[in-house]
Amino acid sequence: MTTHIQSVQRPVPVVDLAGARWPLNKLAAVGVGFLLVVGVLMFGGSAVVAAWTAAIATAAVWWGGYAWYSRRWEHSAREYVVENRRAE
Repeated sequence: MTTHIQSVQRPVPVVDLAGARWPLNKLAAVGVGFLLVVGVLMFGGSAVVAAWTAAIATAAVWWGGYAWYSRRWEHSAREYVVENRRAE
């Protein structure tokens, strides 16, 4: 006999920002990008270097959070997207 067991999963943590629900990893990504722009410009880097550094770090944090939370769903990342669309 085959039994399908699914564990209870916690929802993705979200914050309300200007009336919209944002997953916490996206807000963290924006914050990291902003801090890197300020930090690179403060220490004498050019705007181009600051922009590229912030873009790469923001993408890494954003997608790293997506990958972290998608592990909670046993089926695939598709379940992550479907579950978050229903919550809106």
